[in-house]
Amino acid sequence: MDIFARYRSIVDDWAAFQDSLFRPLPVCIWANPLRVTPDQLAGIFTTDGVRSEPLAWYPGGRQLEPDFRPGHHWAFLAGLYHTQEAVSMLPVLLLDPQPGERVLDLCAAPGNKTAQIAVRLANHGTVIANDISGGRMRAARQTFERLGLLNITTTTADGNNYPPAAGLFDKILVDAPCSCEGTSRKEPNIIERTGEAVSCKKSGSQKALLRKAVQLCRPGGRIVYATCTYAPEENELVVDAVLRDYPSVRLVSAEIDGWQTSAGITTWQGQALDPSLRWARRIWPHHNDTGGFFIAVLEKDHNGETPLNSQSSQVAPVAVEWPASISPEVRELSQVVLDRFGLSPAAVAPNVLFQPSNWRVYLVNPDHRPCPAPTPDASGMIFIKTKGKYPKLSTAAAQLFGGQAVRNYLELDDQQAALYLARQDFDVPAAQSRFCTGPGYVLVQYRGFTLGVAVYYPHHEGTGGVVQSLFPKGWSPVKG
Repeated sequence: MDIFARYRSIVDDWAAFQDSLFRPLPVCIWANPLRVTPDQLAGIFTTDGVRSEPLAWYPGGRQLEPDFRPGHHWAFLAGLYHTQEAVSMLPVLLLDPQPGERVLDLCAAPGNKTAQIAVRLANHGTVIANDISGGRMRAARQTFERLGLLNITTTTADGNNYPPAAGLFDKILVDAPCSCEGTSRKEPNIIERTGEAVSCKKSGSQKALLRKAVQLCRPGGRIVYATCTYAPEENELVVDAVLRDYPSVRLVSAEIDGWQTSAGITTWQGQALDPSLRWARRIWPHHNDTGGFFIAVLEKDHNGETPLNSQSSQVAPVAVEWPASISPEVRELSQVVLDRFGLSPAAVAPNVLFQPSNWRVYLVNPDHRPCPAPTPDASGMIFIKTKGKYPKLSTAAAQLFGGQAVRNYLELDDQQAALYLARQDFDVPAAQSRFCTGPGYVLVQYRGFTLGVAVYYPHHEGTGGVVQSLFPKGWSPVKG
């Protein structure tokens, strides 16, 4: 394709590269270990006639047929897995977040990599997910809720100017906004707006984001810089500029076992770049049947100097303590909701309840410590919605805790589950509603997993009733 001709000198097999751009991308997913084991998920796909095979390089990852619609499958809607392009999973593997670490995703939307980080921390610790777009972060929060993630605080701020008061982070991901040339296999129209002019336009912001990450990274910490573009102006030249500004930062290998990659380039259009850029990695579509990507892994020396023009490395993280107790009214509401389903408070403990608004009670992991600036949009998961006549357990909380319910739950058959997820009402016979104590909220389960909350309206005594779906409109695959 002529638009990419400027990269011909750095592509090892030009014909294979061009041919790869017209093939559909495989569908890849990863099992949510907070809900399901990889073997359980493989069994679900087998039962449902979905062909899949494991990704050897990603624990719990699977590749499915290109025509499979992963967002429509019931297991996706129940938070058992998440869909993500294979090459997009690599930055978090290289970031290698560990329990107890404080992690920042500086350009988080649409939230796929944030979710990976939070899951790898096993729903503990602190993940700060930031993006400049409030709308995109609201959409990302739906992903976090569906996957049952309690350890994420979202902020909406300009990553270029993320405040020093945020403190230092052990790991920082900079999945920088870019010209997105590498996504042309799934979005062919991207080709129409790519080119050198676009690449140069983006590079200033990308350098600012990476510089900010260096300033916010603790000595001994790690930064992963990634883009889905081929342009050296957005890749190696960005990293080269930051390496020149910050001698305390060095590149380490970004190789991944099981992946064919190309080394980062060290010269471009006659300009010599830092020789260590060979440790960065380019991933071309024809090498692994993926989109295109660039990844660089930077580590900060333990005794690194103060970053240029910044004192942020001297600022210690300031912990925000959650309220020691919630109001008696919120405690009473929470108990009413738990009692409806026979859930013990121990099911929720030791997580922390707090109420930032009149309409919602949130749940967050106890060791979560968001920073005081920028002001968080939200932390943790919506636990109870209090707007309305009766308090209601959120769908996310129902999916997380519903398996422990001892009353007011329904086990659905295939047809009923499909109707529920499509937000349609359906009838249930008396035998199926035997665990329901009367009209009101019920949890609906399917094949051993909780799908969410519904309202049960019984008919005459002993004749069953009608179930009204309360599955979130924004989650349902049936729109309108």
